[in-house]
Amino acid sequence: MTTIVEQQNKINELLNSGRPVTLETIAQALSVTAQEAAHLLPEGSATFAPGSDFESVWAAIAEWEKITFIVTAHGNVIEVETKLVTGKAAMGYYNLMGGKSPLQGHFKYGDISEIGFVTMPFMGRESHFAAFFTTSGEVAYSMYVGREKHKLIESAKEKFLALQQKYKA
Repeated sequence: MTTIVEQQNKINELLNSGRPVTLETIAQALSVTAQEAAHLLPEGSATFAPGSDFESVWAAIAEWEKITFIVTAHGNVIEVETKLVTGKAAMGYYNLMGGKSPLQGHFKYGDISEIGFVTMPFMGRESHFAAFFTTSGEVAYSMYVGREKHKLIESAKEKFLALQQKYKA
């Protein structure tokens, strides 16, 4: 069994490798879930909201100017850049319907156990995102602070950092 120190050393090695690193790649390297990997990140890199805060977190993220919504499935990475819209909870789903956003659908919010606010470099670039963890510890989807011309939108970053601070343990 690996110790927490060994796991954290492995995470630091991965983050400094220059390769693309995600919570999923860290999880795979450590043989843990993505949620457990997020909890093992270096101090100050992640804070966590309970899944019961889903609607208020979604509403807060909808205040950002732009997000990149990411879902990984079977090795595919699906990205949608948009202004997030709010929806309505009904029949066990958080429903996005109508509006001008390209992101539409029905999100099974009851299966979200925790929401991580993660600061982690990606390919050497500053990156901040909210990871929505399922009850099995996997990332259902993530919402990254939006970019314009490859630079983080500063006001969205500030709103992200405020959320991260709000949930600091």
